[in-house]
Amino acid sequence: MIEKLIPHECGEYHWIDENGVSYQNKSDYIFNHIFGFCGCGNPSDMFMFIRDNLDRLKRKDWGEYEDKAYMMFVYWADSKGFIDHGTTIRCSWLDDTGEELLNDMNWCIENEEI
Repeated sequence: MIEKLIPHECGEYHWIDENGVSYQNKSDYIFNHIFGFCGCGNPSDMFMFIRDNLDRLKRKDWGEYEDKAYMMFVYWADSKGFIDHGTTIRCSWLDDTGEELLNDMNWCIENEEI
């Protein structure tokens, strides 16, 4: 996903997407464009929450139905096309897009200030 960004030097915006939208960094692109979230509040914490839950699914460390935050996450991730599931959404796994997203998020954590 982040490999689509083009380097762009325009003040504090260093990356541009295929639609001509500029971003300060690659994690902003993920948060704003891929997730569709605004940048208000505490996007760093939400970035890490999503990354941690994607990693959790990769490790097959599934949550319980009573864990509303986990269940909300898997419903959201399914609606965005990041995961697949069989008979129960609780035991989902990353699809190819989810794997790419997790790799991109890990790159951002290692290379940018998150």
